[in-house]
Amino acid sequence: MIKFDQAKNILLVKEEQETLFDEDFLRKRIEFWRNIYYKEKNIKRANFRKKVYNGIYRIREGIYPITVHRPTFSSLNPIDKTYIRTYRMIIRGIMNYSISLMKILMKASGKDLGYSLVEKGAVKSIEDLPKIFLKQKIGLLDIVSESFNTMKINLYECMSCYGTSYIGIALCDFEAGVIEGVLEKLYGKNTTIEKYCWGLGYHFCGFESYFE
Repeated sequence: MIKFDQAKNILLVKEEQETLFDEDFLRKRIEFWRNIYYKEKNIKRANFRKKVYNGIYRIREGIYPITVHRPTFSSLNPIDKTYIRTYRMIIRGIMNYSISLMKILMKASGKDLGYSLVEKGAVKSIEDLPKIFLKQKIGLLDIVSESFNTMKINLYECMSCYGTSYIGIALCDFEAGVIEGVLEKLYGKNTTIEKYCWGLGYHFCGFESYFE
């Protein structure tokens, strides 16, 4: 909450109290979005909007909306959209200059953060990653599957792309970088690629990590 103190001629900023959540709440939200993932994952991008689009997913007009209402995060903190607006204004500014530059910068920034999370003890195992993504308001992280050399991770209500129209490119390079950096520190060299994204016509983000 922001108020203006006329006597002191200053802005008084008071952070909104965040709603406490429990494991059951988080589990239900993940289940909701994972069901959407199961419905959409095998649909070809070219046919996606025609086959799946309905009123539930109605989004704002425009290529890259900077003001969005993320259901889970807005319920936890009513001013979530303020955080997202500031972040997306920066991203859109870089995109207007160079999309390729945006992708390089954001992937590198995310990877650096991923390194730091492990080095500073915030992430000690892959099981800690969903909590960190939730706490930092990055998105709802869902570890879909793990194998010897591949890992599939979904992200729902992602801060980089949630609510974006189909534009033909994946937008979540920062998130991919965080995942890649964390996994590298925990398990070793890997390449993390975003295969599903709102920018590609889906309603979730899907990453695949390939270990060397």
